[in-house]
Amino acid sequence: MHSFLHHSQQNAGHWKPLALGLLAASALLTAPLAMAETPWQAAHPARAEVFQRANHLDQRIAYARWTGALTPWRAAALQHQVAQVRWRQDVLARAQGGALVRSQYWALNRQEDAISREITP
Repeated sequence: MHSFLHHSQQNAGHWKPLALGLLAASALLTAPLAMAETPWQAAHPARAEVFQRANHLDQRIAYARWTGALTPWRAAALQHQVAQVRWRQDVLARAQGGALVRSQYWALNRQEDAISREITP
């Protein structure tokens, strides 16, 4: 049994590059869809970018949880923080008639940066 554990521990590192490659490939395949601007994205580029970045953070959190870099509890807490950023963005935009002011965009960006730093690569 000891040799089985040792063998499985050696092979555990081989899955991470494969999974990272699959994640990168899926991002490249979906990039043209994300770049196709809808009328809403054209009218609200800052909001669209906040949403796109929040979606990317969710993907990174899910990947980190899948690889074991984050505990399920920590992943849930980070996903909650991402949801709070989305909610705050919506509240701020409604107060401005549907758009974000530059200072609001930068504040949301700093919040997303803080979440991003907590996710291990």
